[in-house]
Amino acid sequence: MKQKNSSLQRNSPSRFSKKSESGRPSRSPQYGNRNNSKDATIGKNQRWVVGNHAIIEALKVHPKKISRAFFQQGWESLYQQKNIFDKVKSLGIKIEEKAKGFLDQIYSHHQGSALIVEGRPELKQDDQTQFSQVLFLDGIEDPHNLGAICRTAWLMGAHGIFIPEDRAVDLTPTVHKVACGGVEHVPIIPETQFKSRVESLKEQGYWVYGLSHKATKSVFDCKYPQKIAWMIGSEDKGLRTTSEKLCDELVFIPQAAAEASYNASVATAMALFEGYRQQNYASS
Repeated sequence: MKQKNSSLQRNSPSRFSKKSESGRPSRSPQYGNRNNSKDATIGKNQRWVVGNHAIIEALKVHPKKISRAFFQQGWESLYQQKNIFDKVKSLGIKIEEKAKGFLDQIYSHHQGSALIVEGRPELKQDDQTQFSQVLFLDGIEDPHNLGAICRTAWLMGAHGIFIPEDRAVDLTPTVHKVACGGVEHVPIIPETQFKSRVESLKEQGYWVYGLSHKATKSVFDCKYPQKIAWMIGSEDKGLRTTSEKLCDELVFIPQAAAEASYNASVATAMALFEGYRQQNYASS
């Protein structure tokens, strides 16, 4: 972001501070748990979990919700698979060994195993303590972004992520692997529209902040309340007007280069960190 008179200012539109992401079109969205093989098809309320870290966390947090585990033939020689196999076996989970091609259909970068898990973590009002942060993702379509956001949200103690039911990525295998177990800790809740949820949270004491190039105040210039809801726009278009109107205040993230822009997951991470810092480490 360009500087003038020693102060930061924004002069070109973007999602969070400037321009569209890298000037490149965003990836095609991945919706739900679609697979190319009927043999790998799962039910509407089931999800594929892949990636060693994601699988280990699912076994730790939701062992009773795991209906089946799949291991690639020859798993004994693959990194960490023996530990995962032994844990799955000790929990009495049904195990199937499959050719590598089967797991490749689920996710091409699997590490030798996959789980079918029933349901998804749900938002619990009792979990929202005195200090709380939640996210509204206004049309994030890249599963890598959603996975990275979920991982950071877990580490920052966020209590929930709200996403649109349509035109947004949901819990794909890619999301699980990138999140490295975060999906098991931070509920991701699809909503038909954000308005009613936002109004409910405001009644509970939340203030809603939207990341936008239209803002006049930096994300670092605000003094945040005990309960924060962040509104994050899509990779290419940013916040919709309807979502902006739901916000109590719009904020921007400073940058040195006006012609570039932050990745959606990076922008979210900076916002969450500043909220977490103020809630937990700022001097009174």
